Amino acid sequence: MKNVLMVFGLLLAGILVVEAQTCGTGDCECASCLAKKEGGFTLPGLQGLEKQENDHAGHDHDVQAEETFAPHAAAHQHVAGDACCPVAAPAVEPVPHDHDGDGIPDHDLHDDHDDHAGHDHGPVEGIKLTQEMFDKIGIEVREAAGGTVAQSSVFPAEIKLNRDTSASISPRYASIVRAVYAEIGDEVKKGSVLASLENRETMAVYKLTAPNAGVIISKDLAVGEVVGDDKLLFEVADLSSVWADISVFPQYQHLLRKGMPVNFIARDGCVADGQIKYISPIISHETRTFTARCILQDARDDFTPGAFVRAKIKIKSIDAAVVVPREAVQTLDGESVVFVPSPNGFIPEVVALGLSDDRHVEIVSGLEPDEKYVAAGAFTLKAQMVTSGMDPHAGHGH
Repeated sequence: MKNVLMVFGLLLAGILVVEAQTCGTGDCECASCLAKKEGGFTLPGLQGLEKQENDHAGHDHDVQAEETFAPHAAAHQHVAGDACCPVAAPAVEPVPHDHDGDGIPDHDLHDDHDDHAGHDHGPVEGIKLTQEMFDKIGIEVREAAGGTVAQSSVFPAEIKLNRDTSASISPRYASIVRAVYAEIGDEVKKGSVLASLENRETMAVYKLTAPNAGVIISKDLAVGEVVGDDKLLFEVADLSSVWADISVFPQYQHLLRKGMPVNFIARDGCVADGQIKYISPIISHETRTFTARCILQDARDDFTPGAFVRAKIKIKSIDAAVVVPREAVQTLDGESVVFVPSPNGFIPEVVALGLSDDRHVEIVSGLEPDEKYVAAGAFTLKAQMVTSGMDPHAGHGH
């Protein structure tokens, strides 16, 4: 065993002597000499990394960059292995700014934008029509002009009897009912006999007549019944005229005036027009609203007493520079457009809308006064553009 150890020691000593003789001669491949020769890391997997960086630094990326960073580079020293030698730091290439942190240099974004800015896709593709198609569709072209647009609000309303044209009928004396000639729903004329009564004191028989023309809406008597002079026997109403009592919210009170037009809409869509004749100065304790009353003449069955309807009142109006019919404005890709004639046919122009009412729309921008546009038939043009797959934005600049 001792002999084996002696032999191993002699071999190890020989190897060390050889390394001492060859180290630094250029033939040595020890870690220290490799670090001197390659100028890199010696850890497994990282050999040559620093050398690659130094080699890359020697490339001439930007003359201006070398001039800018040269003084700073000269002040650095590079340490390789156990020897120190002053070397110039690698030239630093300017890094493009990336303000938004998305990893894409900002100048690249600007360059891409500049390459496409102001480009058009080509001539605007419009809808071309022959004169026969033009007439068949019913296209109507007008020049844009100003007008008045009114803003409306809707309020609840109830149809009631017109008390000015209704009559309540009671006996003149305490009487006995001898005969009844009318029933609820009967139409009567002024002076028509409704019942025959006998005065209980004088035993005289007299006729009970209608004070005005109308329809009998209530009846409360029977033959042989004794009735006092304060009992209501009949009620006759002229239903050709009714009241429409509108419940108005307090914040609108200062906007309403007598004589303002009102449009009433029944549940089935029937309409009737009226004017405000009366505005209550007192707010109801029950509804916390005040009443504006209209008188409807020759109202249909949809506006009989007891019916609830909607009342639309124009509470605000403006004079606009450009006003077009509602049907002239169409929607394409979520944008409001009007069609205008051009050498390439009818094309859609995006417009900004303002106030609108039932018939008209204010155009804030996108259509100038005196500019021609399609006032009627725009929906057909839109349908043609959609079904034919035409691009409504073709030719628009960015």
